[in-house]
Formats: sequence, C-alpha cells, structure tokens
Amino acid sequence: MLFRSEPNVWCHAANAEFVAKMKAAGVAVTQLSDNFDPALQDQHMSQAIAAKPSAIVIFASNADAIVPALKRAHDAGIPLVNVNALLKPAGAKYLETSIVADNAALGQAAAANLVSGMTKAGYTKGNVVLVTGTLGTRIVQDRIDAFNAYMKKYPQFKVVATEDGNWDQVKSSQVALQLFTKYRALGGIQGAYGMADYQAAGIIQAATQLGIKTGWKSGDTVVTGSNCTPAGIPLMQQGKLWGDATQSPIGEADTWASTTLDVLNGKSVPKVVTVKEVGFTADDVKGFVNLCAKWPK
Repeated sequence: MLFRSEPNVWCHAANAEFVAKMKAAGVAVTQLSDNFDPALQDQHMSQAIAAKPSAIVIFASNADAIVPALKRAHDAGIPLVNVNALLKPAGAKYLETSIVADNAALGQAAAANLVSGMTKAGYTKGNVVLVTGTLGTRIVQDRIDAFNAYMKKYPQFKVVATEDGNWDQVKSSQVALQLFTKYRALGGIQGAYGMADYQAAGIIQAATQLGIKTGWKSGDTVVTGSNCTPAGIPLMQQGKLWGDATQSPIGEADTWASTTLDVLNGKSVPKVVTVKEVGFTADDVKGFVNLCAKWPK
C-alpha cells in the first residue's frame, strides 16, 4: 500500500517510479491518495489495515495526526515504511524504517549555489530571499536551518525574507512579486531560493513580469531551486536559473523500493535510510539531465 498526494507533480512521478519498481519485483501495489488531507489519510489507513497487506508504505500528511493510525497498523502486525520526512518519536517507534532525503544537504547546497552565483555575477554584497515549501514541516525547517548556517559564513549576503510558498508555483510567484516590489527601493534582491524547481520558476516568472533579469551576469538576480524537475533543466539551459539540487523523485523512489523489498524479504534495515543529495549549477547541469528531466509520465 502506498499513500501519496497524486496531484502534486513530484509525488506523481515518485508514485509511478515506485510502483513500477515494485511490480517488476513481483509485488502487487494498491495506491491510495489523500492530497495531504490527514482525515482522509486516516480513513485510508483503516482501509489498508483491514486489507492486511504485507506492508504499508506511507508519506504522512501530518506527523501528529498519523500516530494513532500507525499504532493500529503496528498492533495488527503490519510492517510500516515511512518515506520523505522523519516522524516524531511518538510515531517513529511504530516504523520498520524511514527513508528520507538529506534535507540539510539540500539547504546547504542552495546557499552554496547562491553564494557562487552572486560572486560570479560580481556582487560584493546583496539581499537574499527564500520562498519555501510549507513552513512548519520538518523537511522545510531542516533546509532553512542548513541554508542559514551556511549563509552566516558570508555576512555580505543578507537573508532579508523567508516566505511560505506552500510548494505551489502560483503562490510562489505571488510571494516573489511582493518581495521584488518591496525590495526594489531597498537595494533590490540579488539572490533567491525557490525550495522546489517549480517554485524557482515562479520566482523567475515574477522577476520577468517586473522587468528584472535572472541569471548570473552582472545586475542579474541569481536564482537557485531544488527537488530537480523537468521544469528546472530548461531554465538552467536558457541562462535563467543558476543553481539546483537533487531529490529527484526517481532516485528517492528507487531507494523506497529497494528498502521496502528488504523489509518484505525479512532483511534487517536501518531505522533511518538517508538518500544522498547534491547540488549543482548551470556549469555542470549536463550530468543531471537524466535524473532531473526524464521523469515517469
């Protein structure tokens, strides 16, 4: 059983890759989607437990709300594999394993990309803004913490705003439009981090609307993304997006599948499996095209 938010483009690609890998290994998969609705996910968990599957693989819509359902599944003897984000101890104790991205590495990569890009553009100082995924979630906070820790080494580049884009391109564009307008009279924005590629695309869209160039030339606003997507690669190739990082759904889902197969086969697995993540820039994007641009349909 797999629970993910199917309308989300990243989740859809991860679902498709995971299901394909599991079916290739001879495992039947029933997929139930809740679109990040904790109440619906709880109903789906009850449905899954009643079906008595060999395992349940879950992306928790809410780390607190999922705990009672995890206990029910655990008490029913069903192995639980958690993916994407660590759960709090109250929920983690019921799990066989958690498979998560190295979110700290993603946050640090974003900061490093901006520093290198702004330096390449000739800036000796500048304002930096973040348009994040859903604030308050652990994966986002881990990225922000690592980002800010890295930026402290470069006090000439000041983080002036951290705003919630809720993993949505339209909202991210709206937030960026407000930030560009606000800081236009305050020295402008020299660096911007969109926590997913489509959020970075929203930032670039807002900049274009205001006549602000993005790239890595003198006077450009340097933009970096993450969660590399088919939308990000063309922007890098067009000279509009300087930086990116992995957490492609292909690599993530392949690790979910291999670890879940180990659980199903009775093998010992670590309590936490961390997927290695790396940053890259337009200078070395060619090496990441297959991972980031060729997602399952």
